[in-house]
Amino acid sequence: MKLLLLTCALSLSSCVPPVFPEDNIPIYEERPVYGHFNSDFTTVWESALQVMSDHYPISHVDKDRGSILTEWNLGTSDYVYNVFSGTKIPERVRFRIRMDVRNRSGKIEVRLLLHEQMEKDVISANLEFTGAIYEWIDIPSSTLRERQVLREMLDIIEGRVQEDLDFLE
Repeated sequence: MKLLLLTCALSLSSCVPPVFPEDNIPIYEERPVYGHFNSDFTTVWESALQVMSDHYPISHVDKDRGSILTEWNLGTSDYVYNVFSGTKIPERVRFRIRMDVRNRSGKIEVRLLLHEQMEKDVISANLEFTGAIYEWIDIPSSTLRERQVLREMLDIIEGRVQEDLDFLE
């Protein structure tokens, strides 16, 4: 009888489904990205507003506090993928960016914080059912979008400096 029970237990344990790759959701952590510019506040602010409004819908702008906040944007993840038949399909994400522009001892500091979320079903994400089958789960940003914004701001600021030098000649 014990042998029969042991055989049944072993055969049942071999039927446990494997862990799916998408179940390995990265743990959220805040990853702010900083940029420092040797330019005046107005020039940096205008470049920040231009870059942010060119790429994302803006929900809040406060020049006195130096803050810009975008609406939620849909996109794909830079590093989280679903694996399907040997192909890697980027996960669908939504994100919003908060930018703070501050004067720090003569240098202008720009802080970007991207809040990124991935939509997962409650079963594969091992979440408690609260009435919705899908929920948005916070994941860490790869910081690629933030670095791209800073790069474009620098291009604009350097372009303005070059235009000013051309005008003086």
